[in-house]
Amino acid sequence: MCGIAGVINRKKTVNVGEQMRLMLQGLKHRGPDSTGYAMYGTPMKKGFVMRFKISENEAEKVKAVIDSPEQLKDRKTQVDAILKKHGAKITKQSSSTPYAFRYEFDFKGDLTALATEIETVEKTEILSIGKGLELIKDLGDATTVSNQYGLGKLWELMVLVIHVWQLSRM
Repeated sequence: MCGIAGVINRKKTVNVGEQMRLMLQGLKHRGPDSTGYAMYGTPMKKGFVMRFKISENEAEKVKAVIDSPEQLKDRKTQVDAILKKHGAKITKQSSSTPYAFRYEFDFKGDLTALATEIETVEKTEILSIGKGLELIKDLGDATTVSNQYGLGKLWELMVLVIHVWQLSRM
């Protein structure tokens, strides 16, 4: 089952990340397997922002084979090489987990071709790429994901819609 919560923030002093975490945590009884946040910020005037993962949160899965740090490093290196090959210049990068990244980059080429090639890297998935929308999705309840990605610290980010995905276990 899926639950949706949202906030329109018109006050700059409200901790939107914490408000959303509390609302989404209230949906935990629906059987959370994963949580996703869709954040709409001020669109970038120049360049793009991309959120991507190079592996799943293997610690949350039963009988999962955990990727080694070398495998994760190799996948990130492959993504970086593809960006460079297409003429993209990374201007800022951060990581909330060993497998999830946020890049800001300048690029004037074919965004579809770039994204398609990035997703050919083993276990790599682009969650969002664009000017203002950022998607974060990971295994765990709202508190777990919020803590992993530092979302409880978002005081001035305008978050218009935040969505929690809860996948049924098979």
